[in-house]
Amino acid sequence: MKTTRLAAIDIGSNSLKLAVIEAASSDSFTLIAEDRERVRLGHNTLQNHHLSAEALALSADAVSRFRSIAEARESDALLAVATASVREAKNAAKFVDELETVTGVRVEVLSSIEEARLIGVAAAQYFGGEHTSLLNIDIGGGSTEISLMEDKEPSKLFSMKLGAVGLTERFLLSDPPSKKELKRLRQEIRFALVQPTRKIKGKNWGITSGTSGTITAVSMMLTEQPDNGDILTPPIHYDVLVALNKRLSSMTIAERSLIPLMNERRAEVIVAGAQILEGVMKAFGIETVERCPYALREGVIIDHLREIEMEQLPPVPDVEDIRLRDVFAVGRRFGYEEIHALQVATMAEKIFDAMAPVFGLSRHDRTLLSAAALLHDVGYHISHEDHHKHSLYLIKHSEMTGFSESEKLIIANTARYHRKSLPKRSHPDFSSLDKEEREIVRKLSSILRLADGVDRGYKSRVRDVLVEKVGREVRLTLISDRDCSNEIYAIKMKKESFEKTFRCRLSVHQARTAERIPV
Repeated sequence: MKTTRLAAIDIGSNSLKLAVIEAASSDSFTLIAEDRERVRLGHNTLQNHHLSAEALALSADAVSRFRSIAEARESDALLAVATASVREAKNAAKFVDELETVTGVRVEVLSSIEEARLIGVAAAQYFGGEHTSLLNIDIGGGSTEISLMEDKEPSKLFSMKLGAVGLTERFLLSDPPSKKELKRLRQEIRFALVQPTRKIKGKNWGITSGTSGTITAVSMMLTEQPDNGDILTPPIHYDVLVALNKRLSSMTIAERSLIPLMNERRAEVIVAGAQILEGVMKAFGIETVERCPYALREGVIIDHLREIEMEQLPPVPDVEDIRLRDVFAVGRRFGYEEIHALQVATMAEKIFDAMAPVFGLSRHDRTLLSAAALLHDVGYHISHEDHHKHSLYLIKHSEMTGFSESEKLIIANTARYHRKSLPKRSHPDFSSLDKEEREIVRKLSSILRLADGVDRGYKSRVRDVLVEKVGREVRLTLISDRDCSNEIYAIKMKKESFEKTFRCRLSVHQARTAERIPV
């Protein structure tokens, strides 16, 4: 991979943060610029689930400034993500659209589990040279993410609505907090940790790390040292944290603001944040937490760099890709016919590979197609009638780590259009995609229709397919020693979308294995 510059914006509940890096590979990059704006999107939003006009204006100012910094550093791409405050807002879509109109920056709203995965990826890479497994704790303004990583891949991911801003506004109404308020706060934290504690029981890891503002603030108070970036600070010990929390909860906001290195806005929410950290450490039996300077921004950057590296690899069976692990889990949960799903996915990949060089399809698009092919029939779990629509619903509402919400919607729409109606702007889930995403769905779904026709009888009669493009004709040859007349008929019935999307004429033929055309 050639040297590239990337900028990442994290729109969090407490602040907006920018990082600009220069990278030679996904595991080797240098920070060349960073910035932060404390906007406090989570203020009131986490309770009333509405992002105000003021929140939009403040966010737009910050994002515009961050974009200028990224452009001044000649960044090749600007990646922007939003977390709990935007995710929980009922007007999130409007907020994202208006922010793009004002700033020209498109924001990806992360699901809670995808947020946990990306943060885990960042922490695992930072500590990966010394530890093959770790548990990371990320305490944000609106949520807390816990990521158990093994060999830099997620093993268990949890996201709880425990955020320093959200819990402060819900429970800590006195200044300083009353004993009753603190008791209710701790009860809320304990309750939210019941399920993660149960699900992680019996698991072991080499190190516990902590990311983001609360961890940094606690670390700074305990060491009385400023945030020193990439240099490791002494670990946070549980007993020392308990003592610190007793002191913090007895102080007013004004008194906490006088603590060296503590700003006023952090002073307002540090009690709740540090109590969350104490609660997690107690529930999981953690004695020490190492501060990790990497967090969500770095996770977004690492993930994007890995995608760039993947694009440079030759085609391999996507159905063997570790990123599709959750896709298989979703399929099995809904009782899909795995043999048929694998056959359709394999045939879809082969057709894709022939079309990709001519029509500008990317390696990542191939993975989205494979996911849709594997799950195209999961809607049978609900009903045979209109099962393609049910497939869209189930995929859309399933947790699949490794895919953003917009990518998951592309997968869901691609699966939905494997049969019957072609994509239409009047369909709400399709129209919610942007122009580029709609075009991807048209291309991928038209390929999926053909691949589904190749296994029309669920018998895996076709051993291979060959695709040749001569002028405006695309010639699809089914390799099989068995009668494939039903498959050929099904493909001809499904070819309209393919011909319309790729502006070609499709012909379908069969060849015996002995007649296989050399490639």
